[in-house]
Amino acid sequence: MDNFDLIDLLCVIDACVSDRSAGRIVPMSRAVEELRVLTGDFVSSDEDAANALTQVALKRGCAVLFDERAGADIVG
Repeated sequence: MDNFDLIDLLCVIDACVSDRSAGRIVPMSRAVEELRVLTGDFVSSDEDAANALTQVALKRGCAVLFDERAGADIVG
């Protein structure tokens, strides 16, 4: 979480959480993208952003869905 402000992480988690019958779920690909847009940080790795967001999501009682698909950034 050193690279990101806690308030930014909280805002992103609150914006991305979806209430489902299985509980409060945060899709990580969406959360990482939202964090990038909010902060303008396109330099930090996806892994660093996902780790910071995951810590906050878990502390807020949310489940985390790691939904990034291999090759999703390849345009065919």
